Amino acid sequence: MNLPGQLLSLRYRVSRLATVLGIVLSLVIPQSAAAGERWTELNIGPFSVDFESDEGAGRDALTQLEQLRWVLGGLLESKELKVVWPIRVILSNVAKTNPTTAGTEFVSQNGRYELLTAPGSHLPLGQVAAILIEANTPRMPPDVESGLQQLFDTLEAHGSKVTWGGAPAHPDLAWARVQLFATKFEYGTSFHIFLNALKGGSSLRAAERNAFGKDADVLDKEAAANLAKGSWEATPVSGRPLDPKRDFGVHSLDATLAEVYLADTQLNANPKMAEAAYKAAVEAGGSTAALGYEGLAQVARINREDPRPFLQSAVKSGSTSAPVYLVSAVDLPAAQALPLLKKAAQLNPLWAEPVFRQAQFASDLAQKEDLIKRATQLDPRISQYWIELAQVQTVNGHASLAQGSWLRAEDSARNDAEREHIQQLRDASEQQRLDAADAERRRERDEVRLADRQAQKAEANRISSAEDKANQALDAAAGGEKPVEVVPWNSVVPTKKIQGLLVQVDCLHQGARLTVKNKAGAVTQLYLKAVDQFTLACGVQRSARRVTVTYLAQPDDTRHTDGDITEIGFP
Repeated sequence: MNLPGQLLSLRYRVSRLATVLGIVLSLVIPQSAAAGERWTELNIGPFSVDFESDEGAGRDALTQLEQLRWVLGGLLESKELKVVWPIRVILSNVAKTNPTTAGTEFVSQNGRYELLTAPGSHLPLGQVAAILIEANTPRMPPDVESGLQQLFDTLEAHGSKVTWGGAPAHPDLAWARVQLFATKFEYGTSFHIFLNALKGGSSLRAAERNAFGKDADVLDKEAAANLAKGSWEATPVSGRPLDPKRDFGVHSLDATLAEVYLADTQLNANPKMAEAAYKAAVEAGGSTAALGYEGLAQVARINREDPRPFLQSAVKSGSTSAPVYLVSAVDLPAAQALPLLKKAAQLNPLWAEPVFRQAQFASDLAQKEDLIKRATQLDPRISQYWIELAQVQTVNGHASLAQGSWLRAEDSARNDAEREHIQQLRDASEQQRLDAADAERRRERDEVRLADRQAQKAEANRISSAEDKANQALDAAAGGEKPVEVVPWNSVVPTKKIQGLLVQVDCLHQGARLTVKNKAGAVTQLYLKAVDQFTLACGVQRSARRVTVTYLAQPDDTRHTDGDITEIGFP
């Protein structure tokens, strides 16, 4: 599950640490440079570019980012691609004079994607594409996502003129396949159909056949031939009609705030320099104080110290970082954690994790199901969300919905091992569902029988009461005194006693007919009026019970019995 390690983890981890570790060579240069320069920020949509003096480089960088978003949005048929976390590029002369301070990959700190690079440097647009793809699509085949990232890494934008498909850094078959679909006219017009079929859950082969009208083997052979040739030619792609002076927001950036952003990009490699910048932000007060405390919490985490005091200070300082509130809620009881989680969800409505964690505290199963469902809608790529949704739906009796959630969990698995694990969980859950359904059917059947018996008893009591009332009226009308010695009617009926096995109980409208088989195999059927005094299952008895019965031997043709039971015992 994607939980903030640095308050959020990038999908693409820093793989070339040597480059980033070069930051150690400049312990204080970024801070002093930020303090001595005037900073400017350009922004559009989720992107911000900060620079010291080279405005042209800043506008060019922001153009690259926005044209990437526009082109990818066209492929995914979405005019406004969402981003869970804002993306910031910092162009600094520090990186220009000392290239070892420039990162080649975005880092994630306190709910922001950030990159420090030199003005005019090639931006890692493939990483930006990966961030956007993750935020706007269910999980697609790994080769397709890898190929798309490589494709967008070749994107070049000059104003509204955009090209892609030129030579990549490390071409492979995944790249060759996507480059073929994007740049060959025969396929390019259907490229968006191919991607949206994958978004809808189609397999790779089915999506290729539906979009391009060719078998996957034919397309793979063509892509492999291009890969072997190794000749890649960039082709134009429709870009956004963009006027940087008109469409980009621009404002000055406080130097202390710029120091915080620089510190974020170098935190792991140079925590001491970052700590100094964060402390300066705290001392500066105002809106930067919360950012300073957030950074100090990260420094404490790196030093294996308790970050909670800094998180608490960040909250008191009015932090607007959703991860701060989520991490602050960890290990707290529901009464304290829920307000923090709700605040995190309010600050970033696109983030699924605080919604999912609220569900862990929900005692009402319907509310729990609703919360987890919302989390899956916000981030359908996290298989654990789908697993828990399927389990809750099973408990809530929504079996068909649970089956769909299990399938989505498998689709969102990152690899075959995770997918196999989900299948095992699904099999176990299915058996639990069958057992629960069987138990529910038995419960409902028992409730019906109990209600029927209670109705029979109530009716019998009503009739008995009416008989007593009628007899009293007759006695009063007859007058005279009652005989001193009255012979009971049943005294003239012989009494018998048998022992045997109770093999069947037939539930009647009133009472029950018991079938008793003696040692010789002879069967006697007897009427039991007070059946509610005993726990007897209707029908053939699965396990015959030994029984001793005393009864009045007076056959009843209506009930098909040999007599009425006066005493019954189960030895």
